[in-house]
Amino acid sequence: MKPYKVTYWNIPGRGECIRIMLALGNFDFVNEFTPLPFPISNPKDVTPPPFDDGTWAKKKPLTPWGTLPTLTLPDGTVVGQQRAIIRYLGKLIKHEGHTLYPEDPVSALIVDGLMDMLEDLWPILVGLNGTDSIETAPLLSTLFGKPYLDDFINLRMEPKTGDLAAMFNHIEKAYSNGPYLLGRQPSCADVLLFAAIAWWGVGMFPTMKVIFDGRPNLQRAVELVGSWTRIRSYYNKWKSTRAALPKVGRTNYEDYYKNFHSLCGV
Repeated sequence: MKPYKVTYWNIPGRGECIRIMLALGNFDFVNEFTPLPFPISNPKDVTPPPFDDGTWAKKKPLTPWGTLPTLTLPDGTVVGQQRAIIRYLGKLIKHEGHTLYPEDPVSALIVDGLMDMLEDLWPILVGLNGTDSIETAPLLSTLFGKPYLDDFINLRMEPKTGDLAAMFNHIEKAYSNGPYLLGRQPSCADVLLFAAIAWWGVGMFPTMKVIFDGRPNLQRAVELVGSWTRIRSYYNKWKSTRAALPKVGRTNYEDYYKNFHSLCGV
C-alpha cells in the first residue's frame, strides 16, 4: 500500500490540519505541494515553484470538488473537503486513549459544531462577499506581500461591536469546561482550532495575541495541542525546510509557519 498524499499549496491554510492529523496517527504521508495560482514571478532555484506555472489549471478538473486540499488514500482513492477528511482521520486516530472523532453522537455533534463555526470565519478573513480584492481580504494582502489590513482587523476585533471578536468570544465560551472542547477528552476539533489560530495569527493577523487577548480558555486549548509529542516532533522535523520558502514584498513565506513552531517549542 502506498502512503497517504496531501495535495495543497505550500502554506498552512486548510491543508495544515490534515498534515497534523496524519502525523498524530503516525501515518506515512507525502506532501504534494501545488504552486499557488497567483500571477507572481517564481524566484530562481526554488523547488517546487511556489507560484502559478499552469499546474493548478491542469489539476483542478481532476479533483473531486474542484478545490484543494485533497487526500489520496493508500488504495489510490482521492477525496476532498477539509473537514470531511479531518473527520475520517479522526475516526482512525487516538490520542490520550480517545478516538479523535468521538463515537458518541452528542459529542460528535459538539465537535462538528465547532468545526463548522470555524468555517464561518474563513469568508471574513479570506475575502468578503466572494471578492478577491486585496483591500478587503486580509489573507490576500499578505500573500501578495502587502501590509496587514490592521484597520480592517481592528474594527472587527472591537470588544463590544466587532463581528470577529464576537465569534472568538463564542469559542472562548465553548472551552469553558476545558481544557478541551469536550472537557478532558481531546478531539479533532481541538486540532483544527490549533491549526486555524496558528495560521490566522500570522496570515491575517499580525500576531496571535490579538486573538488570545481576554480569551484564556482559547489560548490554553491551542497551547495544549501544541504540546502533544507527535505534533512537536512533526514541526521539529519540518522546521529547517521553511527557509527555502520565497519572500514576496513584505511577506516572508517562511513566517507563515512560525506560530506552529513557537507553539510547539521548536
